[in-house]
Amino acid sequence: MLKKRILIFPFDLMSHYLRCITLAQNYKEYDILFAHSDKYDVFVKKAGFGSFKVETFNSQEVMNCAGKFDFSWLNLNSIENIFLAQKQVIKDYKPYMVIGDTSPTLKMAAEILGVKYISLMNGYMTRFYAHVRPVSRNHYSYQYVSKLPPKIADTITAFAERMAFKQIHKPFRNIRKKYGLRNITDYLSELEGDENLICDEIYLFPQKNLPKNYKVIGPLLFSSKQDELPLLAQLDQTKPTICVCLGSSGNIKALSFLSEKEYSCVNIIVAGDQEQVINGNHVYHKDFVNLEKILPRCSFLICHGGNGTIYEALRHKTYMLCLTSHFEQEWNVKRIEQLNLGILIDDSPQELINKQLELVVQNKKAIVL
Repeated sequence: MLKKRILIFPFDLMSHYLRCITLAQNYKEYDILFAHSDKYDVFVKKAGFGSFKVETFNSQEVMNCAGKFDFSWLNLNSIENIFLAQKQVIKDYKPYMVIGDTSPTLKMAAEILGVKYISLMNGYMTRFYAHVRPVSRNHYSYQYVSKLPPKIADTITAFAERMAFKQIHKPFRNIRKKYGLRNITDYLSELEGDENLICDEIYLFPQKNLPKNYKVIGPLLFSSKQDELPLLAQLDQTKPTICVCLGSSGNIKALSFLSEKEYSCVNIIVAGDQEQVINGNHVYHKDFVNLEKILPRCSFLICHGGNGTIYEALRHKTYMLCLTSHFEQEWNVKRIEQLNLGILIDDSPQELINKQLELVVQNKKAIVL
């Protein structure tokens, strides 16, 4: 008897692929195929899953645009092309259902063919998030909003955001009208599936009045078989160790000062720095590092505030210094700061890292988690 098939469409960043792979482990009785990624197919194949070719958004372009609050990547032409490509793949492969992780056109593609759609969501990207998403510190309006009383600032921010999500969604509405699909009025609703799985801890991102088709499943932490013993054996055991992991979207060049001789007082494990921007005898490079094995040995973690990375740090009670690249990471870090689990270092990374290192080298504990 042939297995029922599931097609999975993650956004083309490592964190999305890894958590989709983790979720897919729960569907072993199905034939599972992932949208092909030149960068992350190696993880898909290693996990025992297949792949299919389909047009996707260019993740590098999206990340560059996000840093400038530019949503031009969500234009009518790109959205329609990707929607039609996904529709064709679904028609060809005839899946029992599709799963999307930050795949904004997949709701339309699944709907037009009557296929069940499960959406993986971050807690701060639901319509039911209990807090107000703060204005990015890099947005032009921050200098004005930040001076207002908190309640007034939140009211203005929530209103402006609703207007922005409607504007961003305009090309989707045009496509929906053109192809006779249901009327959806805003971008957050477009991200919803028939079922929605929130991949966050509720204490970090509380929700209110969740409907029955939403379920909080918590973080999907990828489990790697890398034991990291060869790497750990190389470390100078007389020194403290810190880890730098900026995911696939971080600005590693902002940390180039860690190459300087004054930082040889610690071992620095660096993940994903393919150009070895950070270098020196005290620096240990790996393309991919298993944080589950590394973080118990680390005094603190320098990261980008990405979803997968922060939950690994929380699991191991590792203090975080966060250098963000775009507003969604800022939303993560805002909550981390509010709960005293880490700090944002965007404005002065060297100064704040130095302060943390002083405490580590002097064998003082900055924060008890």
